[in-house]
Amino acid sequence: MKRRTFVAALPCMVASGASAQAQPGLFAENAWSRPALARIGTAVVYLSLRNGGSQPVRLLGGSTPVAERVEIHESVVEGRVARMRARPGGVVVPPGGVIRFEPSGLHLMLIKPAADLKAGQGFTLTLNFENGATFAVPVQVAMREPAAGHGAAH
Repeated sequence: MKRRTFVAALPCMVASGASAQAQPGLFAENAWSRPALARIGTAVVYLSLRNGGSQPVRLLGGSTPVAERVEIHESVVEGRVARMRARPGGVVVPPGGVIRFEPSGLHLMLIKPAADLKAGQGFTLTLNFENGATFAVPVQVAMREPAAGHGAAH
């Protein structure tokens, strides 16, 4: 299988809550992470993936220089107890659909951060797709989700 790499990382996007395009019709929007202490051992990234294409796209996980690994996790409530579980099979973004990684739902878990994540910082997260494509997304570290719709990459 041929490996394709798509990069859409602009310095201004880290500070803006922008959207970035991975491949025709696939966009990552409003990627952000809460501040986190490295000694805790985990951090989290939230974003939305929008598929304007005609084929489903499966996200398998990712990588970043700020953590040892990136996994897809899901928060669920089972009998009044909130639990988190890994989604090793990834998630499918259907044609015309949006998958939201958000608090109390799907999220990207950063395992073993290399350093503290501090508000105002930014870093790059590379998303890995089943078809071999990768997509570099700028992530903003903030106390809450950045405002949507500021700027875009084409």
